[in-house]
Amino acid sequence: MPSGYERTRAFSKARVADLRDRLNSANLGDRIILTCGSYARREASESSDIDYFVLADDRCDDTLDSVRRAISGVVPNEPSTDGAFASSVRPKEMLANIGGQHDDNAKITQRVLLLLEGEWLHNERGLLAFRTKMLERYIRQDMPDHQLALFLLNDIIRYYRTMAVDYEFKTEEDDKPWAIRNVKLVFSRKLLYASGLFSVAMTADRTRDDKIRKLEELFAQPVVERMRSICGSVALSRVMSSYDIFLDRMSDPDVRSHLKTLARDVRDDVTFRQIKNESYRSTRELLRLFEDTFDKTHPIRRAVVF
Repeated sequence: MPSGYERTRAFSKARVADLRDRLNSANLGDRIILTCGSYARREASESSDIDYFVLADDRCDDTLDSVRRAISGVVPNEPSTDGAFASSVRPKEMLANIGGQHDDNAKITQRVLLLLEGEWLHNERGLLAFRTKMLERYIRQDMPDHQLALFLLNDIIRYYRTMAVDYEFKTEEDDKPWAIRNVKLVFSRKLLYASGLFSVAMTADRTRDDKIRKLEELFAQPVVERMRSICGSVALSRVMSSYDIFLDRMSDPDVRSHLKTLARDVRDDVTFRQIKNESYRSTRELLRLFEDTFDKTHPIRRAVVF
């Protein structure tokens, strides 16, 4: 029987292929349309919404309308229109003001997710070229070979911690469903974060150009495949045994509906506790994998602490 990831990967790949066909017929020119989230990670199911945005020099409402129509014909569950997705972004704006006073949650989200899980829906060449520009922005010309891509690493860490803080705000003050956000944070968001740490670790002791090439290679792969290419399938198997359970539960519409409607004070709910307890095992295995992959002398060990 296929694993949870194998099933969601097959489903996601088929839907992404349909989306590409539709958008290819939408007369979008050289605009870049990309998806992030579960479809990009190859972890989607019928219940999943789709996160996407447009990269274009002009913020054309007609383009966004065309993209929405094309996408909704394949995936009816769209993201919230007041968030980071279903929007248009100018490429120059994504490369500027990193860490500045106007670098808000939406911009951090779009930038880091484009790097870590962005998957093209229209204009593959354009997306790959822009990802390279972003990496060149993070990895300066004079960086010593032995040094990690620390600017990028710090932004990845900042994004993950921002998600954790954002979870508290959305569930406490904004009254968003807490349980489903909680399990996503400790599974898919955590594995995405780990894949970023592991990828940056691979930039040690490489020339600047080789650092960029290595990250291009790794970031072009979905998160699970990226982790497999770094650590090997056997080493990743303990993490995946828990992750497959998470994906199976998230693929069940009844489980998703139950988690979305669970009252905040019901922490002993059986369904939630089963998934949450599995996340503790997954986190322990991720830590073990980190320690086994990068020994105590590796610079990533110090970089993620100090």
